[in-house]
Amino acid sequence: MTGRLILLACALCLLTGVVMAIPCDRDGDGTLTASELATAILDSLDARHMGGAIEASPPADLRDAAFIYKHWDGKALTITDTSGRTTTLTRPIRRIALFNSDSLEMLRSIGLEPDRIVGVSKYVLEDPIFYPEYQGTANLGSVWSPDYEQAASIRPDAVFLYATISRSSCDDIENTLRSIDPGIRFLRFDSFRPTVYADEVRTLGLLLGKREDADRFLAFYGDATGSVAGVVDAIPENDRIPVYLENWNEYKSAGKGSGYDEKIELAGGRNIFGDNPVEYPVVDPEAVISRNPDVIVKIVGAAEVTFGGYGDDEISPFKEVHHAISDRPVWNQIKAVRNDRVHIIHTDVIGGPEYFIGTAYFAKWFYPDLFPDLDPRAIHQQYLKEFQRLDYDLDKHGTFVYPT
Repeated sequence: MTGRLILLACALCLLTGVVMAIPCDRDGDGTLTASELATAILDSLDARHMGGAIEASPPADLRDAAFIYKHWDGKALTITDTSGRTTTLTRPIRRIALFNSDSLEMLRSIGLEPDRIVGVSKYVLEDPIFYPEYQGTANLGSVWSPDYEQAASIRPDAVFLYATISRSSCDDIENTLRSIDPGIRFLRFDSFRPTVYADEVRTLGLLLGKREDADRFLAFYGDATGSVAGVVDAIPENDRIPVYLENWNEYKSAGKGSGYDEKIELAGGRNIFGDNPVEYPVVDPEAVISRNPDVIVKIVGAAEVTFGGYGDDEISPFKEVHHAISDRPVWNQIKAVRNDRVHIIHTDVIGGPEYFIGTAYFAKWFYPDLFPDLDPRAIHQQYLKEFQRLDYDLDKHGTFVYPT
């Protein structure tokens, strides 16, 4: 730990007061009643404006007490995050540091006020089109290269980390920051995995006083996912269309239980490498040919493949990738290539919290006859306008899929 970090840790330890009691709970029974809250407010008004002698609760206590009474039924809140860890809070979280940019997108979906976010990962700051309101927010670096001094100096109430990816890096961040400020809460969510997505939205809505906004978003999310699930669930396993998915690196596919394997299944497909125990295996091109998929999906927009997405209106790179796949040696023997069922999709609509948009595209590509009225682009536009609060017209900007 550097000298500056040691000094900062000492200063924060002097300032930190981890108060476990619920503010304004005068009898200390663990439940803030309407009477206790009203009395605290009246005493404060009396002391501040009428010269009353009773010691008034600090404004921060009154504010936190009102939040707890309204959103947590006047009691401490106990939640379990996606890592399985249980946390009990007696104060609302008002200053959040986010190393997990996926969670930031989910928080915006449930209407969290931007001023409650005091620090973000560098990837948020590198994406001003999608995250305009967070430009200028403290830069925390990344999960793999964190700026500890910056993270500690902004004095967050809570730090959000990933639950199931980069675990060792997230553990290092937590251990280091906890040694500097023991009062910080550490919460772990993924915000991109379909199996826990809805539960995470509900938990965050409860935690942050956004239950109604979370319910509204989940209604939209349920409509989007339900329109696909209601159809593909009826397709027998043996009749599901075989799909080869390739990540941005050539021949890097998706194995059993991976996020992309799950998304293929949600859209009614059968991942031809779903029997591979490696999460993201590099496969032999001849294995793709021998398994002869009906559909090929190529993902672009990550690692060194930086074209497309919200910041690029040019479709020609997508066409080049499409042609390159079709022109691979002997791949003209694959049904997907012969029948022109090779599709390119950008990670911005399949790799994170917006995965349900990409899943809708998958379903339409896998079963065009079953989904004649499904409109993934319309789902995408509604998501951007109503839940990401972005003035972004998909008819004018962005490239996300090819063929369109």
